[in-house]
Amino acid sequence: MRVYELMRTVAVGPLRIRLWIDGDEGPCEHCEEMADELALCASTLADEEDDPLVLAEKLANTLNNLNAIEVTDSNGNGGLVYPNWP
Repeated sequence: MRVYELMRTVAVGPLRIRLWIDGDEGPCEHCEEMADELALCASTLADEEDDPLVLAEKLANTLNNLNAIEVTDSNGNGGLVYPNWP
């Protein structure tokens, strides 16, 4: 069985947010729209003063359909959260 993920990257000040989004059962217009909406929500919820790992955790707790969230700062330091790790 194939697994599909969509990726979106958003910059908020010095922070870079990368989202891995559940792509359902394959490429579709609905999945692309959902990915764009999640990226917009992530950029709205983020504050450039947030600690990267704390922000990744906040996004994991707030947004649905995410397989992973990575947040890095301007130095490349950050964190990765898997909301539904088995």
